[in-house]
Amino acid sequence: MRKNETLEEMVARRNKRLKSLFSRNGLNIRLVGDEQKPAVIMDESVVLSCYVKNFDLHFTQEPFSDEIVKTVKLKHEPDITRFELQEVIELCKHRPVYRILLKKTDLYLVGYNYLNSEDSVGRYPVFAKHKPKVYFDKAYAEKVAANLAEDGYEIDIV
Repeated sequence: MRKNETLEEMVARRNKRLKSLFSRNGLNIRLVGDEQKPAVIMDESVVLSCYVKNFDLHFTQEPFSDEIVKTVKLKHEPDITRFELQEVIELCKHRPVYRILLKKTDLYLVGYNYLNSEDSVGRYPVFAKHKPKVYFDKAYAEKVAANLAEDGYEIDIV
């Protein structure tokens, strides 16, 4: 940690470097979940088998595995080429993520709003083209989809 830097500032700096590592190598990723232990979602379709600890990105053989395939230091100029990064991603087994799509549109469930947000009354879904909610468990996504169907929404799980 830099002198006079808060934990939140350090985590933000680290996550910025993490995103930069992928984007400068032409890969589309998004960080979701806990900022201190973010899940790395690639192309809105898989969660990569990797985790960050301090300024190290550890790729694991498969989800929830302790077997580290490769570690990349998250520096301004990381010591990994585009080819090496793609190769390590192909070596690892990744988990699919599930999204809820409004049928006959290109809109995904992105969250919820409330008619009265102070009391959490009148919850209704919000659909958009970008940054869909991702579900790591298909059964849970199906449960959410069933609830939306009960409310009259025609949806698919993709």
